[in-house]
Amino acid sequence: MLMSKTAVDYCDDTNHQRLHKLMKLANVPEFVTSAPVPANDEVLNGIKQLPAAVFADTASRKFPLHTKAATWLAQAYFSHDRHLYTTQQAATVQDKIDKAAQYWGIEGFTKQARTDVETLMSRVPPELTESDYALIVEQDGRKTPMLPIYNAENVKAAAATLYNMRSKCPYEWRMIAARKILHKAAQLEVKDIGDELSVYLTKAAALGSSFPSMAAEHIAHRMLMIPDSQKDVKVAAAKLAKAVNNMPGLPSSDQLVKLATIVDRIDREQGFTKYYDEAGLDMPEEIFFALTREKAASIRDSFLMLTTGTVIPFEALQAAPLAKIASTLGFLERVQDDNSLDISVRKFAKLASTLPRDDAQLLERLLRAAQVPVKDPLAADLM
Repeated sequence: MLMSKTAVDYCDDTNHQRLHKLMKLANVPEFVTSAPVPANDEVLNGIKQLPAAVFADTASRKFPLHTKAATWLAQAYFSHDRHLYTTQQAATVQDKIDKAAQYWGIEGFTKQARTDVETLMSRVPPELTESDYALIVEQDGRKTPMLPIYNAENVKAAAATLYNMRSKCPYEWRMIAARKILHKAAQLEVKDIGDELSVYLTKAAALGSSFPSMAAEHIAHRMLMIPDSQKDVKVAAAKLAKAVNNMPGLPSSDQLVKLATIVDRIDREQGFTKYYDEAGLDMPEEIFFALTREKAASIRDSFLMLTTGTVIPFEALQAAPLAKIASTLGFLERVQDDNSLDISVRKFAKLASTLPRDDAQLLERLLRAAQVPVKDPLAADLM
């Protein structure tokens, strides 16, 4: 499938606007200049009757290869719009053009056309829209496009540039750019961005989660870094750390984005961004999206997380005296199975995850007394 914009071949180019551009980019052979012009109705009607197999892009019936001139034009026009295809699709179209060029005995001409057009197109990019950039910065009513992502090469370059400039732009910008880069990389089937960059992009794009206790610890660290002369900011950071630590379960993506934005603002206002590289200070996206979506979903499905931050595997609850514990806490009837008097582990876990902190601490003591293993949320098997 093509991307949002549609490739143009010489049958589409009835006003010759693209052809004139291509003639400036590549030397056009005599066998092309002497051929019937594309705008000729008889020529166009004849092409419409051709079978799909005669086109390099069979699905869209673009780039016909039925003549020597048509094959050269197919190469020139396709080279101009190659970025609109995924890597695999582009390879398929190019292979058909190469075979047609070999059949017509013009391999040298088509190779030269491809080299000429692609070389100059790298200096003169195609007509771009905002979707072809990872970031559009708007200041004083003017929009400035940054980080082009219209082909595989500059998608990889945009990923590297975003990583290198991460301390120089706000988190909101990093999140938008990371999401657009990942989206375009998927469209173009770019698979060699690199493990480190891919991990960073995933976190920057807010595609993950974090344990409240871990996030709170990082915020508390920020609080200690804030000078005593800024007492109001220090107190606000302390309150934020406490509020995050008391969050039940794994926070939602929207909550984490807001928290990342707040911490990013603290870092920028306090000049902490210089410590990202100098001292290894974790960035907001590294704090609040340390868990991948898959791992976060697995934790939600497999563990009970109390408002204290304590994590208990559902498997361990199966052997716990849940009826006795629920009775002690006063919610036995609310966690019994609808069809029997047995305790529903899922109901127990759902209710337990919402208990106030004091009740959650009592539940922890009851579980430990029953020798139920309680896991530290920093345990390696949860990360």
